[in-house]
Amino acid sequence: MKYHRLKYRLCMQHSFDGDIGQKHRHMIEIEIVARQTAGDFLEFASMESILEEVFGPYQHQYLNNFPEFSGDTSMEHLGEVFYLKGKASLEKQHWKLARFEISETPLRVYAIAEEIF
Repeated sequence: MKYHRLKYRLCMQHSFDGDIGQKHRHMIEIEIVARQTAGDFLEFASMESILEEVFGPYQHQYLNNFPEFSGDTSMEHLGEVFYLKGKASLEKQHWKLARFEISETPLRVYAIAEEIF
């Protein structure tokens, strides 16, 4: 099988306890590996526009202000929320999400795999 692999960088702010006085910044890297489900040729630009639509609203934002993150801004929770949003949007455009990774450093990565390759 053939896969497309794309990285997205998200600059965000959060605080663990919801105290805005304790907010701090992170540069999160999200990596998506997906394959086409339609027979037509799909370019990277197709995947890029989908990911921008999903993750763009969170760019340079304080994530605690979003209902989906108000109680939990851990890397694992961010990963679960972004994985589900990304998967749904990709599937609508004939992409099958095979692997999702989110990290704040190259040494700390949370991953969800749907396919082994």
